[in-house]
Amino acid sequence: MKLALFLYCVTTSLVILIWQFLRKPDNLINDCSQSKLAFQQVPSSSWFTISSNYYPEICRTPTHTIKRKQHGYFLHITDMHVDEDYTEGATVRSACHSLPNTFSSQKKHKPDILAGKYGTPGEKCDAPIILAQETLDWISKEWKDKLDFVVWTGDNSKHDWDKKQKRKRRDVYELNQRVTDMVLDTFWPSSIPVIPSFGNNDVYPHNQIGGPDTDGDLLSFYEQMWRPWIPKDQRNTFLQGGYYITQVAPRLNVLSLNTMYFYVKNKSVKNCQNIDSPAFKQLVWFEEQLRNARSKQDKIYVIGHVPPSPRDYKGTCLNEYKRIAANYTDVVMGQFFAHLNMDHFLMFDGRQDNNTAAAAATAAAQFDLVDEHKNTFDPENQHIMDISDYDSDHDVHVTRNTKAYLNWLREMYQDIEPLDDKRAPPNGQTPLVVVQVSPSVLPVYNPAIRIYKYEINPEDIDDDEDDGNEDDDDDEDDDDDELKPHGTLLNYAQYFANLTKWNTIQDRKLEYELEYSTDEAYGMEDLTVESYFEFAKAMVEDTEEGRKLWATYRHHMLVKTKDYKIDTVY
Repeated sequence: MKLALFLYCVTTSLVILIWQFLRKPDNLINDCSQSKLAFQQVPSSSWFTISSNYYPEICRTPTHTIKRKQHGYFLHITDMHVDEDYTEGATVRSACHSLPNTFSSQKKHKPDILAGKYGTPGEKCDAPIILAQETLDWISKEWKDKLDFVVWTGDNSKHDWDKKQKRKRRDVYELNQRVTDMVLDTFWPSSIPVIPSFGNNDVYPHNQIGGPDTDGDLLSFYEQMWRPWIPKDQRNTFLQGGYYITQVAPRLNVLSLNTMYFYVKNKSVKNCQNIDSPAFKQLVWFEEQLRNARSKQDKIYVIGHVPPSPRDYKGTCLNEYKRIAANYTDVVMGQFFAHLNMDHFLMFDGRQDNNTAAAAATAAAQFDLVDEHKNTFDPENQHIMDISDYDSDHDVHVTRNTKAYLNWLREMYQDIEPLDDKRAPPNGQTPLVVVQVSPSVLPVYNPAIRIYKYEINPEDIDDDEDDGNEDDDDDEDDDDDELKPHGTLLNYAQYFANLTKWNTIQDRKLEYELEYSTDEAYGMEDLTVESYFEFAKAMVEDTEEGRKLWATYRHHMLVKTKDYKIDTVY
């Protein structure tokens, strides 16, 4: 009888413990983002196809809780699009998966284009694993001891280009896991915070993601995989929609948006006027975070995958996004997006009427030119492929009529009115919104990354905040009176790998080189909205200097893969 009672008590205790574990796994698994224990808490679904032989131990203190010395630099890396089946020497027509058939190749008058070691710029192939790995290796060697944090804006998975080997849900998961492992290996040992967001190729089906009621398993997958970088108090927010905010330095936060909810191709959510839509809820949360930051005198960098534009955002979402961003230009110190693979920036005017249907229709029509010019490319664009070949997966914009897109950008810059316009906000903050779009590691053009320099201003940091710089003996900015507001973007240096060169080198690891910096190439004092306004206006002036500056900008836009003449028609 006593034995039976004892066994009953033990069994009951075990049941209670297991129930508590399942009810609040977060309290038990803590920050073990990729341990087997952690993944067992994720709801079972087709998203979770984890191989049983890989459960790395990530049960350590999250990087966002560690006090670190601030150096004033951060990395933006994006659009790696890795493909484990990429094969050097394979044919482009096989999406760089299959080696050429010698017999059939001999019968052809035109030889096959073959895949290079590090990628094949301008062709419908994704990136080999070696490109992503050696890119991160170079960053680790050259920059890891200087970086304060890393902005990582998604699209890690390959496209669905091989018609004989269709991409599956498992592929999307495993490729994201593979890239996450490489990023962890690169930055975790140095406790460098990474702020990830996912892109349109990181979800399945392509471009589609709903709210937690329909895609809760997907959101749980990413929350668990990125748990080392998502603050504990933000995990429930992430599980509701894939967005969150994290502090990267005193008085400086990075807000990561799930831009898929705004994306016009995402049919899984309603527009931003529907109060039940995840898109509407994210905008409410977005504005609330900016309002809170203003009350605390904090600064924010906004990141995401798909940049706000008439082509890519649903109309109601674009209007609301622009309204919010324009109302908080004193809080938002920078906006960093990707997806388009080209190096450029967008500029929107908060004084313009967002409800002007004619203006929106015109902009959308101009963007349509970018995708729908099928056989009207100029001779300088002969290498650009026919957009009709891309079906529904044509988000790599080497297919774009770059001339039409450049014309649209130029008109955008021309249309921005002077900053002293009478319709400027009464609080004195600028009404302009600048969105920076970074090029990709994927070699649509040459692979590229960006290193941003930002201001660390001790006067803007409370006395009780530790900026980690007490032992900083750098000579720069010794005079605090000359410092700009905390978090001000000072410049960026863009680095690229010339694949024409590196695809022919077999016995050395990939090296990046400086392509340009904004202060030297464009003469920009900093990356504030005011400086971008001056830069934009200088580029569109009908003068020799203006034409030279525009030509330089266009050359950088395609990461040195095309040479434009200064007198090329706009």
